[in-house]
Amino acid sequence: MPEKDTRHYFIFNPAAGRRNTADRLSQALAALEPGSFTLYTTKAAGDAVAFVRAQCGASPGAKRFYACGGDGTLGEVATGALGFPEAEIGVWPCGSGNDYVKYFGGGARFLDLGRQVEAKSVPVDLMQAGDRCAINAINLGLEAEAAATMVHIRHHPLFNGKNGYILGVLNAVARYMRTDCEVTAEGEKLHSGAMLTLSLACGKYIGGGFMCAPRSQNDDGFMELALVQPMSRLRLARLIGAYKKGEHLGDPRMRPFITYRRVKEAMLESDRDIRLCLDGEIITGRRFEVKLLPAAARFIVPEAV
Repeated sequence: MPEKDTRHYFIFNPAAGRRNTADRLSQALAALEPGSFTLYTTKAAGDAVAFVRAQCGASPGAKRFYACGGDGTLGEVATGALGFPEAEIGVWPCGSGNDYVKYFGGGARFLDLGRQVEAKSVPVDLMQAGDRCAINAINLGLEAEAAATMVHIRHHPLFNGKNGYILGVLNAVARYMRTDCEVTAEGEKLHSGAMLTLSLACGKYIGGGFMCAPRSQNDDGFMELALVQPMSRLRLARLIGAYKKGEHLGDPRMRPFITYRRVKEAMLESDRDIRLCLDGEIITGRRFEVKLLPAAARFIVPEAV
């Protein structure tokens, strides 16, 4: 249970989800006592990080920050709260994918804000790449390119949610079947050259329901690393169903193509710019050091509905 004088902040990303999201959020907030919370609407990428840090630095005391958006908004809130042990983070899922909450059985238990403000929090791991944190997954290659397409089309009425990711996958399959990168983890060089895709995960799902990390635990102090070697489009089409269901790690058809590790750190390097996807948000560079931050956040988990 939160402390009695805990301050509650709801951080709304108007670029997330459907266009009627603001109205739905207003209805959800109506269940709370007027004056018991602050609603902040972000103005640009990175704004949630700055807002959370400013509130944490302004005064001591327990605070709860609820990301009203998708995984990208939640990742920003987690980044802003990093280093402030009095800050807890939660989510009112209204983004395109809402993949992190699938780890807890889905978004339904997180929609009642009255339950959220009274709920307990649990320690969870974060991943850090440079000055950014991710709470769910970091992707490179095909998965990152699919997410990059989804960012551009997510407000189209026909291509939000899963439809947008499927279109993103189709675009990536047509254009990005090979990404050159060197991958080192725990001092072991795992790969050098072309790959199909790479995921580092604390959650289990990406893309609105593709189970990229079926063995992941978000509080065990490890990232799940899965690197897939290049393959033909025909073979990919035959294996994508197993990947969606999270069966790829045990599928004998995948064994020649997949490298799997549980790691605490990884280095990703390329001689050209590559895209990295952090919880659905895209950054570009040639060298990324990714670190696991054990129990770096406290995440609010309401009782199951």
